[in-house]
Amino acid sequence: MDAVLWYTIPIAVAIALSVFPIVSVLVLLLAPDPMRRSVMFTGGWFGGLLVLVAAFTIGAALVPDVARGPFPPWAHVAEILIGVVLIVMTLVIGRRARTSDTAKSLDLSGLTTGLTGPRAFAFGLMMNVRPKNIVLTVAGGLAIGAAALDLVATSTIVVIFTVVAASTVVGLVVVYTFGKTRVRPGLDRLRVFLVDHASTVLQVFGVLVGALLIVIGTVRLISS
Repeated sequence: MDAVLWYTIPIAVAIALSVFPIVSVLVLLLAPDPMRRSVMFTGGWFGGLLVLVAAFTIGAALVPDVARGPFPPWAHVAEILIGVVLIVMTLVIGRRARTSDTAKSLDLSGLTTGLTGPRAFAFGLMMNVRPKNIVLTVAGGLAIGAAALDLVATSTIVVIFTVVAASTVVGLVVVYTFGKTRVRPGLDRLRVFLVDHASTVLQVFGVLVGALLIVIGTVRLISS
């Protein structure tokens, strides 16, 4: 269980550092009536992550080869391919971001216009269907499901993975809950920084996680 947990945590951290969900919750927190909409958005984000990781975990566990032992060879090959896809996707998106108006693409101020609680929840769910998020949740679910752990251990890792992946968005809501107006200037500066440096953040962490998947998959494939 420990090996699976420590392998999946970096993937969850990469999800946690996704720029769009963080900027979205910051915009909601800095708008009128911040708590209701930001909490609903966070619930949608967290719930969507949990469903995706659980679904991919179940899918990986249903593959017959899993019964022959933890981390079968097909899982390592899949890890390598996912790592390559993630790096390529990161570089392509990063190049497009440099040639476009990144600040405009991350201008989510329209969220504050007519966004009800249920719509905020739905928007949080929709954040989970972005290509990068799908790739990372596939990688996490693949590693958990292919490890052939018992139900309790698997469920525990899925929950821990989801908590870590949603930690930044949840953390910002918690900080605002206790700090309120005192933290608003800091949250606004963080929003501006993320918008201005979105391309760099995306590329650095995307390439690092992709490389990690390739290295781990290759090492385990050779040693299996």
